[in-house]
Amino acid sequence: MDYLTIMEAARHSGKSDKTIRRAIHKGLLAAHFPQPNRCEIAIKDLDAFLRGQVSGQLESLQEQRIAELEGRIQALEAQVQRLLEKPKALGAHRVTSPRERMAGLLPRHLVPLLPFAQMHNVSETTVHGAIEMGLLPVKRGSWTQRDGAPVALALDAKGQHALHQLYHDVPPFVACEQCPHATPRQAV
Repeated sequence: MDYLTIMEAARHSGKSDKTIRRAIHKGLLAAHFPQPNRCEIAIKDLDAFLRGQVSGQLESLQEQRIAELEGRIQALEAQVQRLLEKPKALGAHRVTSPRERMAGLLPRHLVPLLPFAQMHNVSETTVHGAIEMGLLPVKRGSWTQRDGAPVALALDAKGQHALHQLYHDVPPFVACEQCPHATPRQAV
């Protein structure tokens, strides 16, 4: 069997000697050391390395790595699925406080959603998308404003803050005098 040194293998392959050394170190290229500081590479092993073929040991390492990556992919896919189902679950389990009025005059701590969004130059479509994804907490009811206008969706302080956080960096957002709308805990 014919053998090459690292420098000869580099010249033979057109690769640098560092590339050959790294391949040996990573186990991608088989080599043996007949003496200290003397490395020999079989020409057939170098040719197999250059063609992208691997030895049995490396093949099992690659199979192990592939299995590990497939497991990680499955875990990530499951995590994505849970995240996609989360907004649906949040909407289904949301319970309104029994003392909160759901009809009649709009309570003072709530603001109508659409006028609030329009005041900040956020489109109705964008707002409804955020609600569907569970990013914007809204209160649902059958209220009327003092002028008699109907209100089905409203925001409390938490919802106002969430809308500001979602869109304050997104053009063409327009800030109002109360921006950034603080949540009740943040208010001083």
